[in-house]
Amino acid sequence: MKILIVHNQLWAHYKAIIFNELQKLIEQNSDSELLVVQIASIEKSRLDLGKLDTSIHQYPYRLLHEGTLEEVGLWQKISGIHKAIAVFKPNIVNLTGYYDLASWAILFYCKLKGIKTILSNESTAGDHQRDKLKEAIKSFIIKQFDGYFNFGTLSKNYLLALGAKPQKMLVNRNCVDNVALKNIYEQHFHNRLLSQKRFGVAPQNFIFVGRLIDYKNLLNFLDSFAEAQNQIKTDWGVIILGDGEQKEVLKNLVEDKKIRNVSFQSGVSWQQVPEYLALSDVLVLPSYSEPWGLVVNEAMACGLPVLVSEKCGCAIDLVRNGENGYTFSPYNKSEMKTLLSKFMDNTQNLQAMGKVSQQIIQEYSPKNVAKEMYEGYWSVLRGQ
Repeated sequence: MKILIVHNQLWAHYKAIIFNELQKLIEQNSDSELLVVQIASIEKSRLDLGKLDTSIHQYPYRLLHEGTLEEVGLWQKISGIHKAIAVFKPNIVNLTGYYDLASWAILFYCKLKGIKTILSNESTAGDHQRDKLKEAIKSFIIKQFDGYFNFGTLSKNYLLALGAKPQKMLVNRNCVDNVALKNIYEQHFHNRLLSQKRFGVAPQNFIFVGRLIDYKNLLNFLDSFAEAQNQIKTDWGVIILGDGEQKEVLKNLVEDKKIRNVSFQSGVSWQQVPEYLALSDVLVLPSYSEPWGLVVNEAMACGLPVLVSEKCGCAIDLVRNGENGYTFSPYNKSEMKTLLSKFMDNTQNLQAMGKVSQQIIQEYSPKNVAKEMYEGYWSVLRGQ
């Protein structure tokens, strides 16, 4: 079996660890071969998150463009992927997306040549406003694939609604490097008090990690925190870790409303995120839309409770209400304030909830996801 995976950007470390595990399985069984075609080095939005580390990619790959993904033209994508297929001669092509003409061209080329295809799908029904005509076209495209790797239950349900067959759902989870993140977290947690003083943050903190843009819903989050802070006189604070177009707007809101203990920190690479999680007690992801939300995996691997918008793809799979955190409507500020208050009045057992987070996230490991992918490739190839 020869597997060719088409992936957008080399920067994606969380995909690299899955591909690494997949390559290990292939080497152990010596009955398969893997090639990953990386279209570009990085997306423009990731340029400020540190230098690209190519050493983490321990699997065979071919890079089509050393610059940003946005610089790659349609024909460059199609011709580069087509050439890789012609040289490598795969039995299966795994496309990580169906949203551009290049993916469509490669999909139908594979069908013409009798090459099996698998779609890696991140989309959920709640990502965007849906247009009937576009959904009809999408449904037609989706049905052409022989199997599907999904980012969780909501992602799977969306494809089923578009007409995909249940027996073709092969993987339904997403992951990060749980072990590496936990190790980095523990190194920094031992010096938590000193680090909190150095960073000038509160003794207990909610933390948001991500881009500071509109759909992350940070204005409502900070408003809700301000209301809870006025109601409950505690020293809880908020750490906002990231950069983006809304940063000044958010800082102005904090100043205008005199919200105490809010600390803005610049975006960092994934290896540095656990250092900030070690300063914190609860992760909050209040987004209006999120295909999955890997930062939730990262926080749970480090043993934190989580507050996650129900619009995030991971919410239904990773959050057990009252056990390791809570889900909420991103449009309901009152609900958000109530949940923040639950932690701020110290009625929640943070340590117990964090342990449940770690128990849940163990199943969402690169090794398990790679194993499911490997079995999925064989299943499709054998027509099962």
